[in-house]
Amino acid sequence: MSKSKYPIVSIIIPVYKPEEEVFKKIKEMIKKQTIKAEVIENWNMPEAKSTNIGIRKAKGEIIVTLSQDCLPSDEKWLEKLTKPLLKDKKVIAVVSDLLLPEWYWGKYPFLVRLLTIPDRRIRKPDLDARSCAFRKKDLEKAGLFNEDPKVIAIEMDLYLNLRRMGKIVRSNTNVYHLHKYPDFRKIVTTLYDYSKSNGKVIKKYGLENGAFWQRVIRALPFFGFASILYRYPIETHLKWLPLYLITVGAINHVINVFGFWEGFFFDKESKRNTEVLEEQKKKII
Repeated sequence: MSKSKYPIVSIIIPVYKPEEEVFKKIKEMIKKQTIKAEVIENWNMPEAKSTNIGIRKAKGEIIVTLSQDCLPSDEKWLEKLTKPLLKDKKVIAVVSDLLLPEWYWGKYPFLVRLLTIPDRRIRKPDLDARSCAFRKKDLEKAGLFNEDPKVIAIEMDLYLNLRRMGKIVRSNTNVYHLHKYPDFRKIVTTLYDYSKSNGKVIKKYGLENGAFWQRVIRALPFFGFASILYRYPIETHLKWLPLYLITVGAINHVINVFGFWEGFFFDKESKRNTEVLEEQKKKII
């Protein structure tokens, strides 16, 4: 499809303490895309609020949300991501896959590399604010992203509303998720936050959540260890499997169990939102 036939596309990037080298690569890759897009950066706000402000500002008929640590994998990423919305009116949202690439994974400290081996396998989220395409009018009708500072899974309400409105499909393209983990403690904290998010999601949405059983099984003592093995990329990292299972695999299982049930029984603000909100308060004072 020619560039002239594309409606204006707006890419919304919420930005908070980005890794400068990665963020620079993202903006360079956006410029190389086969279709042009308006880029809106909103800095130093909670992610959902930042994204929603960008959506309201956007001139495009099609909105693409992109995380500050997600690098488009090639120059046709944007074209592939938006194309299903143009071909089929029943399509309501298009989702990118996520992958931790070899060249970035190799930069991690050894224990961090060991714990992130499952991310070397392509992940296929149901809906993920890190890289998705929507029609602006559909987002407005569905209610945008949840701005409650206690919510970590900001897209869950939106996902349920969009699912009732039409089809959510895959884009057959992916972004490289380049999350900075300078040390083992940082990744353990991050994974624990993700596990708490799973507990909160199950408590609030129950069976409405499309990944209900995956999240619950992952949080069950002993049984959850099977889900860790299932996610492991055996085809590419078989030689690391024994070491992974007896060391960080066991740690990951403990994180999944304790994090999930803490999130299920206790409702606290996410660390990232807390940091942003505290900074905003200081500026006002």
